[in-house]
Amino acid sequence: GAFIQRKLHDYGRSLNLMLLARRSRHFAGTRYLKRGVSDRGKVANDVEHEQIIHDETTSEGVFSSYLQIRGSIPTFWTQESSV
Repeated sequence: GAFIQRKLHDYGRSLNLMLLARRSRHFAGTRYLKRGVSDRGKVANDVEHEQIIHDETTSEGVFSSYLQIRGSIPTFWTQESSV
């Protein structure tokens, strides 16, 4: 996974931007060798990205979050290896 945090200033507002990436351990592998879905229903190369913004200028401390999930198309996949 990965984590990045930066302080931004936009139109007089003080913002904290956090980016997180979490990768699943269940069916991980290189893009060319792991595809589709496992017998247990886990898709290959499943990654969850989250962007969190914290507005420090308000007294309540407003948070905003955006979540994106990506992975292989959930279909059973076989491929002959020519190596």
